[in-house]
Amino acid sequence: MSSLCVLVLHRIVPDKADEWADVKLNTFVELLETLYRKQKIVTRIDNQQNNLDKICLSFDDGHASDFELVLPLLLKYNMKATFFITPHLIGREGHLSWNQVRMLNDAGMEIGSHSLSHPYLTTVSDQQLFTELKQSKVQIEQNIGKEIKSFAYPFGDYSHRTNALAKLVGYEYICTSKPGLFKAGGQIVKRNSVHSNTRNQDMFLLLNQDKYHLFRAQLRYSILYGLKRILGIKNYIKLKQFLYL
Repeated sequence: MSSLCVLVLHRIVPDKADEWADVKLNTFVELLETLYRKQKIVTRIDNQQNNLDKICLSFDDGHASDFELVLPLLLKYNMKATFFITPHLIGREGHLSWNQVRMLNDAGMEIGSHSLSHPYLTTVSDQQLFTELKQSKVQIEQNIGKEIKSFAYPFGDYSHRTNALAKLVGYEYICTSKPGLFKAGGQIVKRNSVHSNTRNQDMFLLLNQDKYHLFRAQLRYSILYGLKRILGIKNYIKLKQFLYL
């Protein structure tokens, strides 16, 4: 069975990474150049046809860098990507405008939902969960005139309950932050994080789907996910900020 390597990035910054999730521009350019040299097909999450040995790039949160820095580079290298946006963040400082979202869509990029207001979805009521999943989909569709097929969890926070409702709302692809490869024909999408601490060696092993590297990433994720459940969301956030994981 064929599989995809899906990468998740957040804000691209010109120089210094102020937050753990930031990726420096030169690191991102090196990634694209490596993919281009290796003749990897870099595509969108909703493109599941003939997906053997493809790479999917995804970007969470709808940062302004998606349009200002990422889009020109993707067009330069003739690559596609998926951008997960949060309607309540649209138009805020440092984030995309609706016009920029439409321009990303017009350029052939996939637009996905990242919830309505970016909460920890396992902590909200069933009614609020439905609103976060459904209304974000509706608002994005109304603004770009296109069906939204993909959803990505804020903070990678999900459960069986959130997955079930996301499917019910109508998402075809439900993206987590759990590392690994996405098997063809699946619906729950594993994604591999690229962030300020990602080393060139790590990227090389990831892009080559090194089994030992993927196992270590999955083990680390399982430990952190277990801590989140034991400590609770608030205490976990405090610990994560302290350790700068």
